[in-house]
Amino acid sequence: MQTQPTTPVLPDDSILREKLAAIIADVCRCEPAPLLEDQPFSAVITQFDSLAILEILLEVETQFNVPTDEMLPADHATGAQEITSVFPSDLSALIVYMHKVVARMAEGPAEGSVAARVAQAAERRAGSAGNGPQPAAVPSMAAPSKSTATTPPASPAD
Repeated sequence: MQTQPTTPVLPDDSILREKLAAIIADVCRCEPAPLLEDQPFSAVITQFDSLAILEILLEVETQFNVPTDEMLPADHATGAQEITSVFPSDLSALIVYMHKVVARMAEGPAEGSVAARVAQAAERRAGSAGNGPQPAAVPSMAAPSKSTATTPPASPAD
């Protein structure tokens, strides 16, 4: 039986701040002190690009159980170059954003989101599980039967 995903619980902000700085410093090979001083990621991280952001998010997911999909912008039109402009600019902004994401997750998946579609599919599977497999309607391939009675040809009108 599949269990519903649980809402992550973030540690106290001071602990979260230290852990995030350590994660980012490790992933992006930079010093944690400037991050803790809220210097912009783009100033501290040599190659602050979409790949660096993805690596940070994957590690955040591993450490805090906040899914990467939930942390990415909901607007699918956001491209790789633009993600650096919508990602939080510093450590404090990232912490605020993580709290917003966790609060949104607690409310349930947004309509149309990947999480909502997965939940709907799971509900459909669960609903049909008790009924057994439903046979698919198969169109008949039999030729229509010919009537034994013949219809006389239509006569031309006078």
